[in-house]
Amino acid sequence: MTEPLIMSMSPRAGGNSDHAAALFARSLDQPPRPVFLRDHRMEPCTGCGFCSEDGLCRIGPDGAEELFSRLDHASGLVLTAPVYFYHLPSQAKAWIDRSQSRYMARQNGLRVPKAERRAYVVLVAGRTRGENLFTGIMPTLRYFLQIFDYRIEKTLFLRGLDGADDFSRDRAAEDAVRDLAGSSGW
Repeated sequence: MTEPLIMSMSPRAGGNSDHAAALFARSLDQPPRPVFLRDHRMEPCTGCGFCSEDGLCRIGPDGAEELFSRLDHASGLVLTAPVYFYHLPSQAKAWIDRSQSRYMARQNGLRVPKAERRAYVVLVAGRTRGENLFTGIMPTLRYFLQIFDYRIEKTLFLRGLDGADDFSRDRAAEDAVRDLAGSSGW
């Protein structure tokens, strides 16, 4: 069996989402290396409709398809991401939008569903308050991950972590990520 994919969707290198991804990985028996979305060039979906015919994206080679392939082959998934204006950062949203081609392939019977796998989500927000701080992100991630046969098993919402090293100084946040990793059984 392949290993889980751990991905930080943060555009900021060395920030709180990166620290959370690294700590999750280190907390596993066989720690995989985290993948950083920012290391992959991503063109946004243009809504051209080309993929509605055969499920293929006309944009061509960039990081989207490589990362989709990693999703296809991973045994599980961990996504960490910062919250930007009550949603995911723009590169993360661009990558998610590009999965329209995979969705169309499934709708057209060109992509057969696989056994469902578990996904874990860690969202990191600078804000300490906000009733709906994570509300907009969760349906987006749920429907995106369904395309790749993932079910969100557990989520962790961390607040008040804005500075690049805030996570590393917050014992409760670190313990919560370790507990989440321990609950994965990986």
